[in-house]
Amino acid sequence: MQKQKSNTEPPSAGETHSGIRQLWSKTSARRVFKGTIGLSLLLALAACGGSGNSGTASASASTPTPDAQKVESSEAATPLPDTDSLEVSSKINDSGLAPNSLTDRFIVRYKDGTTERKSSAEIQSRLDRPVRSYPSKAHHLRRMGTGSDVVTTDRKLSSTEAKTFMRSIASDPDVEFVEPDVPMHTQMVPNDPQYSSQWGLTSNLKSGTTSVGIRAEGAWDMAQGSGSVIAIVDNGVTSHSDLNLNILPGYDFTDSNRGGNGSNPGVTTEGCKVTWHGTHVTGIAAALTNNSVGVAGVAPAAKVVPVRVMDACGDGYMSDVADGITWAAGGSIPTVPPNPNPAKVINVSLGGDGSCSPTYQDAINFAAKQGAVVVAAAGNTAIDTKRFQPANCVNVITVGATTSIGATASFSNFGLAVDVAAPGNSIVSTYNNGTSSVGAEGYSTLSGTSMAAPFVTGIVALAQSVAPTPLTFAEMRTLIQQNVQPFGSGTPTQPIGAGIVDATATIAAAKSGKIPVAADFVCSQPSNLVQIRCTDLSTSRGGAPIVSWAWNFDQGAPDLLTTESANPWNNPEYPGDYQVRLKVTDSKGTTSTLTRTVSVVSPPVTNIAFNSPSAVSLGYYEMRYYQLNVPAGLKSVTVALTQGRENDAAWFYLARSPSVVTPYCQSGMGMGWGNPAVCTITSPAAGTYFVIVSGRTELKASTLTATYTK
Repeated sequence: MQKQKSNTEPPSAGETHSGIRQLWSKTSARRVFKGTIGLSLLLALAACGGSGNSGTASASASTPTPDAQKVESSEAATPLPDTDSLEVSSKINDSGLAPNSLTDRFIVRYKDGTTERKSSAEIQSRLDRPVRSYPSKAHHLRRMGTGSDVVTTDRKLSSTEAKTFMRSIASDPDVEFVEPDVPMHTQMVPNDPQYSSQWGLTSNLKSGTTSVGIRAEGAWDMAQGSGSVIAIVDNGVTSHSDLNLNILPGYDFTDSNRGGNGSNPGVTTEGCKVTWHGTHVTGIAAALTNNSVGVAGVAPAAKVVPVRVMDACGDGYMSDVADGITWAAGGSIPTVPPNPNPAKVINVSLGGDGSCSPTYQDAINFAAKQGAVVVAAAGNTAIDTKRFQPANCVNVITVGATTSIGATASFSNFGLAVDVAAPGNSIVSTYNNGTSSVGAEGYSTLSGTSMAAPFVTGIVALAQSVAPTPLTFAEMRTLIQQNVQPFGSGTPTQPIGAGIVDATATIAAAKSGKIPVAADFVCSQPSNLVQIRCTDLSTSRGGAPIVSWAWNFDQGAPDLLTTESANPWNNPEYPGDYQVRLKVTDSKGTTSTLTRTVSVVSPPVTNIAFNSPSAVSLGYYEMRYYQLNVPAGLKSVTVALTQGRENDAAWFYLARSPSVVTPYCQSGMGMGWGNPAVCTITSPAAGTYFVIVSGRTELKASTLTATYTK
């Protein structure tokens, strides 16, 4: 069973470990929290220091707990250290890098104020310097709108080589982060083209109608979307009589056809049958209606800015998608003309494997600050969306797919990252009949979460067009979730949101001026701790203030309750995925709940061996993790930390997990605690143990030694 400790306010950097020590027992955890209350009362087109004794301490080993995950380190052309430093490892995001992938594109972000951030020419100068650990020569390609840079290598690198390259880049202290520019792909599921009924717009409240659509008819009596601008970040839009009057000038961010107006020219250099995915998505969101032609869009009076970030095959790069989102919201992209029609709704029916990358999150955060609502497809591989980006990013309304009977579509991704569901199976919309170049306009039936997302995008456009006060992303997500219709075939076996989106109920609420109380927060993991730190972002602009906040950090623990906004922190014992939930209640009793998956990774560890002293040097309040493998049959194990200098001081822990929450033994070195710090375990169970050193001062050449007796 995993254990955790929590508090409502994160300590400062100099108090972090003191805060952990205060929370050592359940009693003191309750006491600290009570005190806090008393004082104050976190691509593919996705279709598509402690309370223990000072000096020497000992403990008897009990039943062993599961070994924590080890951190994989890759080999370099020139040997790098056995273990990356915490600083280096925290800069690398390789979650989207498949084991057998070949990669020649990377995204690097340099820190503000550096010469590389001021001038992209300095980046090539840095890349040209002799670095033997680079597996290949590297070249600066371009600067992105978020300030990051795309770097390419002369050849495609294996996953091991790519990790080596990123480690080399991340070792530069001026680098903020580096990650592969992972490919994105379309994930549509073509269906029988004879399906021509737009069941996704219907209402099962009408007599004789059984299909569970979005109930659009009633919404159209209140709004058509006039004044709203939708950006379709996709693979472009073709000329179509059911779309043309709503299409504004766009832009093409793909390498093979950069420039233009965001249209899909068909195959240029690709070797595939063209996919008219963006045209199909656009028709769902904003095809003309009452024009005696084809189909009806959810927001038929809204305007559309086509932002082409994928090629004719439906393939593209994360860097282009991020730039497309930034540009769509009104951001500046080097060498690209400004968008004269910034969008307030951005549809992203695409994605790829991995946790949310900083590249995506930067672009999405910018869009949210500009007042744009980003809607993303959950993905089509029937997996938990927490591993599919950008649907798992913060500030995104993520949409799962349902069938005509209101059941979960078999292909739809699921999980707590999914906010709401919409029709996604056998959806008819605008298309083109060309196979390699633009042909005659037509219609086609496709399936996927790429089809579900634009239903929600259209509803957002309708709602914003009639809302007396524009709603923020969090408020719009809450408004939609509070006005859903139930799933048609019972509760899904896997979560795909609060229910099926209801256009009529949502638009009625928006038109009435309702601004819902909205739970919102972000969480992160400090680079040197197995810890979750959260920041409350909840709002209540509707007149009734929030009067209570209830936080839960998973594993059956009771909620942490406050009567004022707080930024809690939590210490899980083991790395893993944790479901952080926040429920806020306003003075009228209205509630809003948000749950997010927060991934906690194991910090980098260095192996140590018995009878082989290891030098320990670290900064003030830095933590360092060591791993010791203990064989069976030993009478005792002793680990000692001795000073390198007279005034060196540190806390020292011996545990079965890379955490200081429940150590077997804890000891202090220096500052009146004694020298050395010593921990002894009698009759230790065989397995992996972790030695954790936390500097109370800067340490210089202290020594860590492990011994045993048989």
